[in-house]
Amino acid sequence: MATFATESDVRLKFQLNDAVLVTSDVIELSIGDAHQELLRFLDEAYAVGEPPYALVLGETLLAGTHLFRSLAAKEAFEQKHVRVGGQQLQEGARFASLNAVAALTEDEAWRVLAPYLAAFPPRSVAAVTASTPVLGTEE
Repeated sequence: MATFATESDVRLKFQLNDAVLVTSDVIELSIGDAHQELLRFLDEAYAVGEPPYALVLGETLLAGTHLFRSLAAKEAFEQKHVRVGGQQLQEGARFASLNAVAALTEDEAWRVLAPYLAAFPPRSVAAVTASTPVLGTEE
């Protein structure tokens, strides 16, 4: 099935004019990932025919989420830390900023997509683990 969003949708929505930093391949991969994720929850009534604008917008936002996470991963990998004597130089908070934008964009994407979903994607805010004894007490 063809994706709803296009590269030009993503570039225009997020003002991504730098084709060197953000290549077409990265955007297309992000759109493909977003589309596959969306298809898992999409109501089948919207899986055929011309998609409504809000569905295209939602997939565009979801593609942006994947794109910003890819850029954050690249930033984390390439980030340099220099220590001279007692001084440490870092390149800034770009990794955290990209992840924050990705999280906000993802929330907005699922809000826009909500009317078109058969099921809402699970969002885990905490993981529950088995209890363990504290300070040597056993139960």
